[in-house]
Amino acid sequence: MSPLDPALASRLAAALASGPAALFAELSALFTAVPGVRTATFIAVAPDRTVSHRIGTSNPIDFPVGNVDPVGDDPWNRRILGERRPVIGNDVAGMAAFIPETGGLVAMGYGACSCFPIVIAGETRGVVALLGDAGIFTPATLAQIDTLLPIAALIFTFEGISER
Repeated sequence: MSPLDPALASRLAAALASGPAALFAELSALFTAVPGVRTATFIAVAPDRTVSHRIGTSNPIDFPVGNVDPVGDDPWNRRILGERRPVIGNDVAGMAAFIPETGGLVAMGYGACSCFPIVIAGETRGVVALLGDAGIFTPATLAQIDTLLPIAALIFTFEGISER
């Protein structure tokens, strides 16, 4: 295993020092560099687990920051918050099993989604949600994403990020 690229480490350090906006930009670039991933969105879970909300995205036009969704007893929330396991919808049917808005995502040209819970100290603090074309979430791609998730967890360590 090779160590983190020094140039990337330097960019991450500078982004951390600058604050959440700079870190969102760096993380978005990292995730959308994964082959086939076109959109990366970061979702925080409120400390009381009643709502989740978008705190950053590579596509703010289609996925505006600040959008709030109630945490309900649905397949997505049970998987992400209850089981602390990812949602992988590698085709439209797989997406529809967890994402009620699948029709809208398909209309925007997406055919696959993945949502990865960011678990810190046993609690799901947030989610990294990725969108792209059907079939992109291969074992190799998922392994590449897995290497980025601990870095993405840094965004959820900023004070107050979950309350925004």
